[in-house]
Amino acid sequence: MNSSYSRHIDAEVRMAAFDWLSQKTIELGDVLPRAVLSQEFQFHGQRIPLLGPQGIFKPKILPELPLSITTAPRGPYDDSFDNDGFLLYKYRGTDQRHHENSGLRKAMLQRMPLIYFHGVVPGKYLAVWPVFIVGDIPEKLTFKVAADDMAFGLAQI
Repeated sequence: MNSSYSRHIDAEVRMAAFDWLSQKTIELGDVLPRAVLSQEFQFHGQRIPLLGPQGIFKPKILPELPLSITTAPRGPYDDSFDNDGFLLYKYRGTDQRHHENSGLRKAMLQRMPLIYFHGVVPGKYLAVWPVFIVGDIPEKLTFKVAADDMAFGLAQI
C-alpha cells in the first residue's frame, strides 16, 4: 500500500469517526456506553471499533497510527492532568519502543488527531476529539496530550 493512499484512508477514517461521534453525542449525550463505541461505527460497510481492550488503540483498517487513547476509571495507569490542562497519558508498559508507544510518538510527529475516551464509570466514557500528542516525557513514561486546538497551538510555541 503506497504512503499517499495510506494517508488518505487514515484521514477518511478519522473524519468519519469524528462525524460519527458527533452524531452519537447528539443522540445519546456526552457520556457514551462502551458497547456503542466498540461495535457500531461503520466505514464503507466495515465495522470499525473506536476503542479496544488496551488504552492505545489502532483498528486494523488504519495502516500505522492509533485512532484513540483511553483512560479507564479504575485502570492500571495513573493518567492525570497537569496545571496547564494537558492530559498526562502514561505509556503502555515501561518499554519506550513498544509499538503502541511508538505509534503515539509518530502521531505526535505527524500532528495526527486522535480521540480520547475518559472513563467516567466502568463501561461509560466521555469522548473528546480531536486531541493531539504534543509532548513525550520518556523519563516519566508519559505523553502530553492537548485536548483542543488552542492548547495544541500553544504547545508548538
